[in-house]
Amino acid sequence: MKHYYVTAPGQIGVIEEAVPEPGPGEIQLKVTHTAISPGSNVYIYQTGSYLGEWLGTPQECMYMGSGVVTKLGEGVESHTIGARVAVNGIGHQEYAVVPARKAHLIPENVSSEAASASYLAGWAVSTLHLGRYAAGETVAVVGLGLVGASTALVADMMGARVIGIDVAPERIAYAQSLGLTAVIQGGEEISEDQILAAAGPRGIDLVMETSGAWSGFEQAFAICRDYSRIALMGLYRRTPTAEYALKLHQMLYGFPSKLHYKKIDIVGCGYDPEETLADSPYTFTREGNYRYLLEQAGRGKIDLERLVTHRFAAAEAGAVLERFSQGDRAMVGAIFCWDV
Repeated sequence: MKHYYVTAPGQIGVIEEAVPEPGPGEIQLKVTHTAISPGSNVYIYQTGSYLGEWLGTPQECMYMGSGVVTKLGEGVESHTIGARVAVNGIGHQEYAVVPARKAHLIPENVSSEAASASYLAGWAVSTLHLGRYAAGETVAVVGLGLVGASTALVADMMGARVIGIDVAPERIAYAQSLGLTAVIQGGEEISEDQILAAAGPRGIDLVMETSGAWSGFEQAFAICRDYSRIALMGLYRRTPTAEYALKLHQMLYGFPSKLHYKKIDIVGCGYDPEETLADSPYTFTREGNYRYLLEQAGRGKIDLERLVTHRFAAAEAGAVLERFSQGDRAMVGAIFCWDV
């Protein structure tokens, strides 16, 4: 089978491998679609690894997709041959093996194409938990790439008034189709007035910062009111310049310190736990959120098809990652079809 890897910074290569066989508790699937996570996958493509440097061994270039169950490992009773499933933890490959508990059934009315990128919307469920979202709050989403758009749709599904913010005109044009409360082009002082006007007299309760850019963090901080919360989804992999670091320090801690005197909460958002924690009342889990998200899509509560903006053949992965790397902002949800 074909399996595509990052074979050096800025390079994608295909390696022929044996089709993996499922062990106890696992399933084998024929991959039908894979999807790019534009933050993590592009960073690995550019640098060669999550550590930001080439380690000398091939690295996975993607981690989420969908497929059809082709074999069941010993003891698996939760799935049937031919079932469509959405998964994370696979590469850009023709066949994959995953634990059955991590392969989530796709509802009949949700396409495999859209489900291939749904893991990020499941993550958004986690981050709204971690950000202590409460029904009816106003949520600002900074950055409207695939993570931001997924988060905006999930917050909207959960009853939030959602304000989408991005600096790229292409992303603003795309986000206008998502049905949010407001979509505003950020990056200028006038935009802050527009954002706060859209938020209304209560102001913004929760900011979901998804861009991973220091300017996005600055934007998030600037629109907070007293007691606002900021949930950081973006990873700030690039070190700020000394000049910009001073600016951030002054913004956070310069007298009168906005962080202290406005009592702003900042929380880092990974995922909810893999399994329910022992002796803890907190029962949300990563896989439970993923199942919930797909169930809601099946009920028509969230339209995952809106997250698909571009479609490609599997062999085009390198060219598409290069487009993202060069700053193409017109692409949001890039999906690869393995049946082409």
